[in-house]
Amino acid sequence: MATVLEALLEGVPESDRPRVRRGLKTVLAGLARTAAWRAPELVDAVHVDSMIAELDRRLSAQLDLILHHPNVQALEAAWRGLRFVVEHVREGDNTFIELVSVTKQELADDFADAPEIPQSGLYRLVYSSAYATFGGKPYGLICADYDFGPGAEDLGLLRQCAAVAAMAHSPFIANAAAGFFGLECLDQMPRVRDLRAILGGPRYRLWHSFRDTEDARYVGLCLPRFLLRVPYRVDGDPFMPLRYRERVEDDHEHYLWGRASFAFAVRAIDSFARTRWCVYIIGSRAGGMIEGLTQIGFPSMPGLAPRCPFECLITSRIEHMLSEEGFIALVYDRASGGAMIHSASSTQRPRKYADTEEGRAAQASERLGAQLPYMFLVCRLSHYIKRVQSERLGQWDSRQTLQKELTDWLRGFVSDVENPHWETRARKPLRKASIKVESVEGQTGWYRCQLLLQPHLTHNSASFTLSLLGRLEKSTGSRE
Repeated sequence: MATVLEALLEGVPESDRPRVRRGLKTVLAGLARTAAWRAPELVDAVHVDSMIAELDRRLSAQLDLILHHPNVQALEAAWRGLRFVVEHVREGDNTFIELVSVTKQELADDFADAPEIPQSGLYRLVYSSAYATFGGKPYGLICADYDFGPGAEDLGLLRQCAAVAAMAHSPFIANAAAGFFGLECLDQMPRVRDLRAILGGPRYRLWHSFRDTEDARYVGLCLPRFLLRVPYRVDGDPFMPLRYRERVEDDHEHYLWGRASFAFAVRAIDSFARTRWCVYIIGSRAGGMIEGLTQIGFPSMPGLAPRCPFECLITSRIEHMLSEEGFIALVYDRASGGAMIHSASSTQRPRKYADTEEGRAAQASERLGAQLPYMFLVCRLSHYIKRVQSERLGQWDSRQTLQKELTDWLRGFVSDVENPHWETRARKPLRKASIKVESVEGQTGWYRCQLLLQPHLTHNSASFTLSLLGRLEKSTGSRE
């Protein structure tokens, strides 16, 4: 055995010899035990290499089973998805990310145990501790690493999350599962011809009921998933402990996919870093590209053409269908290798109006009010109003004084120039704004605050007005 060992160790660096020697001793000892009941055979370097290759194959198969287990994949995808978001936050952007470790089932159980939503853990975290506390920092976005389907349990949880998001004026961004559309995997999405017909079935009754609520405008469901890392290819160093090539060709789910809500959060973070508003998230110019996506090539054409790093390639037709049904699709750009958001519709379904001039105007306003970029604008202003009101407790002697204070503050975000420069539009996103404060009948010390906004943004070349209704307390607190 010593002679065989010395022959096999030739060419091995001195620093690696103790480790390689121990491994070879184990292999040769096993070979000796096998030889006791098998016919004698020649033991040489080629024979030992074949044994080591067989061990590598078995270990690689075991590693595949571990890495592709759903629980392991979910854990790795969650941390790599978080890393993808954090890597897009630049120093000095004044962006803060807080991580809450709670599974979807734990969140559902917490809501089930709470007699009412204000006693739930998510409400205390997002509303009580951040929005309704003096000196708190309201959340601009809640990014959920969850998939939702059309079932009663999922939609019940989505309703509760939407209620908390509406109270705290913090949009809730999650993901649509493949089962939402009756598919086993989203790579089958290009085969869908009529999405409205699919979602019009009886099993989607609860989904349509949720879409008709006011809270639904605070929710966004994104798709498809994107690739988080390339498959492992550890085969460069012949003296590595294991030369491992991850097998992903057999199953689409063997790739490590990240949820689209992380990519949406990256766009919102970038918009806030550039303009201090999470409004400019649509399109390649105004919204910018989602960069840093993992790129892999085709095995038959390495280095020639990258593969789409998403579960499926979303075409303009599919993107339009998804947007009309209340979903947000990530669109891949072949030229740059990045992705963008063409439309960011909330889950709310716009109400229908009569086919008159007034009805068509109301219909357009209703559709625009269900778009998340404009919800981000209203939510940000509501956070400002809450902060301004809290800092001026006891200073407002009358309704007129309160209205003047808020009007003067609001003018800082208004530019009535017809076509202002991009930098001006970023700092002052409103073309017109007005605020009306009136007393609440029968409730002394409370005021009703109505905010009307006309942003510089247009949708399909149409201007529009947004509204926000809140309640302010004169001296001891506030509610909105």
